[in-house]
Amino acid sequence: MTRHRETDTLESPGEPRLGVLARIRAAYPSLTGTERRVAAVILADPHAVLGWNVETVAGQCGVSTASVVRFCRTLGYRGLRDFRLALAAESLVPRRHEIHEAIDPTDSVLAIARKVLVSDLQAIEDTLQLLDETALQRAVEAILRATHIEFFGIGSSLPIAMDAFYRFLRLGMPVGFVSDPHMQAVTAAQLAPGSVAFAISHTGRTKETLDALRKAKQAGATCILLTSHRNTPLGQEADIELVTVCRETAFRTEAMASRIAHLSIIDALYVAVGMQRADQAHAALSRAAAIVAEHRLPPASRSA
Repeated sequence: MTRHRETDTLESPGEPRLGVLARIRAAYPSLTGTERRVAAVILADPHAVLGWNVETVAGQCGVSTASVVRFCRTLGYRGLRDFRLALAAESLVPRRHEIHEAIDPTDSVLAIARKVLVSDLQAIEDTLQLLDETALQRAVEAILRATHIEFFGIGSSLPIAMDAFYRFLRLGMPVGFVSDPHMQAVTAAQLAPGSVAFAISHTGRTKETLDALRKAKQAGATCILLTSHRNTPLGQEADIELVTVCRETAFRTEAMASRIAHLSIIDALYVAVGMQRADQAHAALSRAAAIVAEHRLPPASRSA
C-alpha cells in the first residue's frame, strides 16, 4: 500500500503568511551551520532585516549572498524579497512582550509566575501560526478510522502520551499505551494494518521512539508524529507530522516549554474527534464520568 507522508506545507513562493519566526525556530535544528548563522542574526533583530538587502544580510551574518538565498529557499521562499514580505506581514501583528531570558534573580514569585505563563501563551500563539490545517485534518481522519491507536513517548513526552491515551479512552476509542520503552517496541511490532501509531517526541530524535515508530510502520500502521522540529529522523518515518513551536529560557528547556503546545494539540485532536463521533463520545463520556464519580467523596455537610 502506498502511503503519503503529510507534513506542514510551506507557503508558495511569493505568498507571505504569518509564522516566519516560528518557522525559523522549528527548522533551526535541521539547518546547516551557515544557515544557522543567518537564522541567529534574523532572530536577534528581525525588524532590522526588513531594511537590509541581500548584501547587507550576508555581511551581517558573515556568509555569502548565495547562502542567504539558500536559507530563504529552505524556509519555502523564492528569495530574500519574498522572505522579507512575509516577515513584514508578521511584524504588523501585535505580539506578546518578549521575555526570553528575562527572569531576574530579584523577581518576586508572582513576577516569575507571570513571565512563565506569558511564555506558555507565546508557545501556543507561535504554534497556532505554524499549524497546517491539512495535517490536522489527516490526523483526525486517521484516528477516526483506526481499528486501534497506540501512543508512544518516553522522557518528558511520556506524560503527554499518557494524557492522550486517557483522553481518547474517555471517548470510547480503541487505544493503548505502555510506559516501558522496550514494551513500546514490542507493542509497535504487533500493530495491524488499519491501526495508528501516535508518537510524541520533542526533538524528533529519541532513539526508543524512533525504533517503535519504525516497527509500527513495518507492521502497516499509519504513523503520526507530534514534535517541535522539522526534518528529523522520526519525521522521516511519519505519515502525518504535527509541528509545534516553543522557546528555551534560562531555567526552562525547550522540552519543558513544549509540553504546553503538545498538550494543546492533543486537546484539539480530542475535541475534533469527539465532534465527529458525538453520539458515541457523549455515551462514553457519561460512562466514564459515572465511574469516576464513584471514587469521589461526597460534599461535606454543613451544620445548621
